[in-house]
Amino acid sequence: MNTKEKQQNKSKDMSQAEVISDDPNTTEPLSGPGPLRGTSQLVLETRKGQMIFEGRRSDPNRKKPAIIGLKMFASYLRIIWDAAGNNDPYADWWLLKVEREIEAKEQWIKNKYKEYKKILGQLSNLSHEVAHSISPIKCELKFSIPYSYRGAMLLTKHDELVIIIMTANHVGLVESKRAHHDMEHSAKAARTAFQAVTGYRYTGVTRDDVYANTKRAEKALELMGPCPPKILDDEIFPKFESGKSMIMRKLRQKNKTTKQSNTAA
Repeated sequence: MNTKEKQQNKSKDMSQAEVISDDPNTTEPLSGPGPLRGTSQLVLETRKGQMIFEGRRSDPNRKKPAIIGLKMFASYLRIIWDAAGNNDPYADWWLLKVEREIEAKEQWIKNKYKEYKKILGQLSNLSHEVAHSISPIKCELKFSIPYSYRGAMLLTKHDELVIIIMTANHVGLVESKRAHHDMEHSAKAARTAFQAVTGYRYTGVTRDDVYANTKRAEKALELMGPCPPKILDDEIFPKFESGKSMIMRKLRQKNKTTKQSNTAA
C-alpha cells in the first residue's frame, strides 16, 4: 500500500470513529414520537483547522492555559443552553455574547478570504486553483444546539481561509511573513469566538431571583457581574432559542403586559 492510500484509509477511519455531540445521553422511554435527529459532516483540510477543532487542555505545570476547541465549545454550550431554558438571564446574556463573537469573527474571515481570492485572480494569463487536501479529516456532528453548528461553520471558514492563504504563498503571490500573520490572526479569531462560552457560572438563578435579590442572585452578581437590564426585561434576546426558552419568554412578556394593563386601570 502506497503513502497516498494509507493517508486515505486513515481519513476514512477517523471519519467513522469521530462523532461529536452536544446532546446528553438519555435512556428514558418515550410515550410518543422521539425527538428529530439528523447528522452533519465536518470536513477539515488543514492541520491548523484540526488544531482549533481539538483545542488543548490546560497544563499548570507548563503554565499553558486551555484552548477552547469545537468539542469543548459545544460542551460548555450545553450547560448555558439548558440554563437559558430555565429562565436564567445570565445564560441568555452569554448566548448573546457567543452569537456576537461568532458573527464578528465570521465577517473578518469572510473579508480576508475575498482579499486572497482577488490576489489569486490578479493575473489574466495565469490562473491558480485553490489547493485541497488529498486526505481531509472528516467527523460526524450530532448537535442539538444551533450555536454548536455556528461554531462548526466558523471553523470551516477558518480552514478555508488557511487553504487559500497557503495556496497564495505557494505560488509566490504572498510573502511567507504576511501569510503566517494572516493565518495566525484567523486562528486567533476562531479561538476568541469559542472562548466566549467561558466566564459563565451555573448558579440556578432566575429572573425572579434577580428581581427579588435572593442569595442566588447575589452569588450570580458576585461571579458574573450585573446582568444588563435589557436582557432581564427581554428587550433583547438570542436569535436562537430552545422551545422552552421561547415559551417562557412569551409567558413573561404576557405577564408583564397584564401587569401594565392592571396598573393603568
